[in-house]
Amino acid sequence: MKSFEQLSEDLATRRAELKARQREQGAKFKAKGAERAAAGKEKAKSLSQQSADDSRAALDRIKQMAANKRAAEQERKAKQKERDDISREIAASREKKKDEVEDNRQEREDDVKAKDKKRMAKEKKREELQKTLDAVG
Repeated sequence: MKSFEQLSEDLATRRAELKARQREQGAKFKAKGAERAAAGKEKAKSLSQQSADDSRAALDRIKQMAANKRAAEQERKAKQKERDDISREIAASREKKKDEVEDNRQEREDDVKAKDKKRMAKEKKREELQKTLDAVG
């Protein structure tokens, strides 16, 4: 059997071991809590960084799409201007050709009138000459 002294020592040892175990468990619990908190903070930081990166990438894509849209619009306007210029040139060419045709027609009419006038003058002279010859002869 154990003596009272041994029993007291045994209880004191057990209490000391229990306190030591409790301190270890507390330290482990604090360490795990700190690890979990650090892991949570790291995960939150990582998610925040990823979200920021995604936001920047989305913003860059939006800016790129806007730039592409502006470039396409400028190109479309340039092509439309080129088509309009060509249309104006064609219209001017047609108008010039139409004016030339009208001028040529007018010149031909003037030539015909001049020839008719000349012919009429010759006929009138012949008639006068014929009248003179008839009167004399």
